[in-house]
Amino acid sequence: MSENGMTPTPTPRRPVNWLKWGLVASLAVNLLFVGAGVARFLAVGPPERVSRTTQMQLIPRHFFGELDRPRRAELLGVFRSFDKDFRAGRRGARMEITTLAAALEAEPYDPLKVRAAVEAFAAQSEALVGTGNKAALQLIEKLKPEERKLLATELRQRDEQMRRPERGPPRSPAASETGSQPPPP
Repeated sequence: MSENGMTPTPTPRRPVNWLKWGLVASLAVNLLFVGAGVARFLAVGPPERVSRTTQMQLIPRHFFGELDRPRRAELLGVFRSFDKDFRAGRRGARMEITTLAAALEAEPYDPLKVRAAVEAFAAQSEALVGTGNKAALQLIEKLKPEERKLLATELRQRDEQMRRPERGPPRSPAASETGSQPPPP
């Protein structure tokens, strides 16, 4: 009892503010993701830009992932030295596409202009692939014997992946002869 003889009235409980706790949890999750991203950046470094497919037709991307960071940077420098040529080739190919579009819209339609635009695009594309081949040869010349073996392995693996059907397990030799796939195990 209190001094005045009355029982104290209990203070009402404050309602739990779920919005407040939800915001705190959301902030914690966001900080966790930001921390993971920063840790990955600090531990591994920024992601390296690997060249586009026109430059990489002979060199699989996975090959560079198997190399240590300094060696990868050194070898990617070969492709970077061809950067101006690649950009000019892509710019030329885009111009040829624009020329083809204009020839297709022209009134009266001139099939000879369309043919010329397509042939110019093909020539530009061949030149771009030729530049990529030169870059690949320069890179291959810089490879150590164990790196050449690694590249050969990566090329075989890429070839196997490209030969597989889109879905399902790899075909057995017997299944490819009969045209059917073996029953699942």
